[in-house]
Amino acid sequence: MNSPESGYKDEASNRLEAATAELKEVELVIRSGNIDARVLREFRESVDHVRTTAWAIQQWIELGQHKQDQYSVLPMLTLERVKRAAQITHDLALDLDSTDVSIETPGLEGLFGAVRGLYTRLAPLFKTESR
Repeated sequence: MNSPESGYKDEASNRLEAATAELKEVELVIRSGNIDARVLREFRESVDHVRTTAWAIQQWIELGQHKQDQYSVLPMLTLERVKRAAQITHDLALDLDSTDVSIETPGLEGLFGAVRGLYTRLAPLFKTESR
């Protein structure tokens, strides 16, 4: 009998195989060269994020199989999240400048609250002692 973990593993494997096939098809579309440069940049950034995350997860699995410290991978995942957050923030700033984002944009209030909370936690890291 299959365990729930086995079913999840099979589903994850199937989804990865489907995503791989889709990416191969997307590559053919990209090669046509008839693509909006902004969309292509965002796609590349997303693919890079997924690639880095997949690498870290693979490292986590392999370290666990060899009874080594899996937690050594966590700083890499944190670094990737920080890089991704910085890129998304930069892209959103450009969207605000170009009026692609406005007060009517769904989720904007939640984003504002999240950014405010992040700022509150980051600011102390960058304060220098006054003399």
